[in-house]
Amino acid sequence: MKTALLMGLILGTLFPLMGIFVVTRGMAFFSEFIAHSAILGGALALLSGVEPTLFLLPYSVFLGLLASSVWGFMPLSRDTVLGVFYGGTVAGGLILIAWKGLGQTSLMQFLLGDILLIRPADIWLSAGLLTAFIVLLRAGLRRLIKVSFLPEMAWAEGINVRLYDYALIGITALGVALSIKMVGVLLANAMVVIPAASAKILSRNFRQFMLMAPLIGVLSFTGGIALSFYLNIPSGPTVAMVAFAFFLLSLMLKAIHG
Repeated sequence: MKTALLMGLILGTLFPLMGIFVVTRGMAFFSEFIAHSAILGGALALLSGVEPTLFLLPYSVFLGLLASSVWGFMPLSRDTVLGVFYGGTVAGGLILIAWKGLGQTSLMQFLLGDILLIRPADIWLSAGLLTAFIVLLRAGLRRLIKVSFLPEMAWAEGINVRLYDYALIGITALGVALSIKMVGVLLANAMVVIPAASAKILSRNFRQFMLMAPLIGVLSFTGGIALSFYLNIPSGPTVAMVAFAFFLLSLMLKAIHG
């Protein structure tokens, strides 16, 4: 539980900060694609005998950059390319799991997550990624905001929009890969999007957005982990449900106060 709560604090801060730019850039389906493609990555890791997290980190980044290069150079929309890769990777993963007899338990652990699988190495990797993202924010927050909200103006000012897109794609892919153990494939994307969406509804300016999103994320992770412990229910779905409850609460507050 201590390890899981510490992981929840780190991911609860990292995911909503990523989610701010994922939601703003319209990349919610991208993080969904990365999460579900982990079914294939996890199956390949089990077959090769490599620790799943160590395999999923480079696998997710490679897949994200590969998909982004396809939609960047082919006459296909982003959603179309992600839909194609999404279907191929999920189908390939399910076929491998069935063909090699990896078992229902392995599949359910990938789908729903299991906090008992979290190790100290996962904590250090998550903390390192959070630190790297905070450094990126401090070094280029103004440019990230321009790239996210006004990409045409950013291009006109000579900002390399594609470079920032690649950086966001890489960090999002790494974050989602690290979260698979805790919240599972099905709900990893939810924890990137829901806290950021809740904060966007309630915030009046970007500063409030930046402060409220991690707060909602941390409360969702820690509250969900505590509830899953006391109620003896899966941790991943519980964390996502607490985040969804915050979203519904934000809608109610917005409706009441205007």
